[in-house]
Amino acid sequence: MEAIDALLRRLRTGCGCPRYYLLAQPVTDAPLLPQHHQGRQAIRQLFPGDPELEQLPRTREQIAERFASGGICLAAFRPRGDEVLGFIWLLFGPYREPEHRCVLRPPNNPPCALDVDVYVQPGSRGSLVFAQLWQAANQTLASRQIQWSLSRISAFNLPSLGAHQRLGARIVGTLQYVQIGPLELLFSNRPPFFSWSRPKGTAPAITVHPPTTPADRRPRTALYAVAHSGHGLDRGDPPARPRGDPCARRRPAASDPDRPDQHPERVTDRAPQRIRR
Repeated sequence: MEAIDALLRRLRTGCGCPRYYLLAQPVTDAPLLPQHHQGRQAIRQLFPGDPELEQLPRTREQIAERFASGGICLAAFRPRGDEVLGFIWLLFGPYREPEHRCVLRPPNNPPCALDVDVYVQPGSRGSLVFAQLWQAANQTLASRQIQWSLSRISAFNLPSLGAHQRLGARIVGTLQYVQIGPLELLFSNRPPFFSWSRPKGTAPAITVHPPTTPADRRPRTALYAVAHSGHGLDRGDPPARPRGDPCARRRPAASDPDRPDQHPERVTDRAPQRIRR
């Protein structure tokens, strides 16, 4: 499906078949990073009129619309400087997709929010910026008694999907679009399940519900960013023991002379020794 969608877009036929997953991530106030990795970047909330908003790769109309709907923008900076390394947007009401004709809505119960835009600058990908942004987002949402953060991620963006799932996110829905010129078809496992729309028509609205089973809110520490995406996180593997480590457990070789099971004749033919008293 990904190859077909990429081919159609490359040919500029006005057609495409992008696919997305709807995810629900539990909100926790537990730290995502160990203490010695915290504080490497400064996380600040941006407000309308802040000059740092000009660094965000988003249009002024998009930024103004998000602030008008009560959205919160958290941005990561170097400890000494005003360069934006990454940001995350949190919304608490309906959100109209900029790429497709669809409106995503959080449910009334339990309290949920939408994280509609998580971005890390290319030069900071592979660092801890993503983890620190999410740690600040969790603290902000927990202070508002929000239990779940809902998002929409491309099914073809495997690094981002893996990063969110390591933070406890679960897939709760799918969105399959079929674009044929100005006509856009939407297939989903969420009501209304199927819809079609034109540029001047009404966009379908989908309410994203979190899972009904209890969320796993155990602390997740020692998360490390990996390459390929600002979203990629992985747990650090324990370092391998160096060669010659005396604490390493010795595995006898198949022909080890010290293994009696390899040479049973040495045991059976050996005369019993007399015990001296």
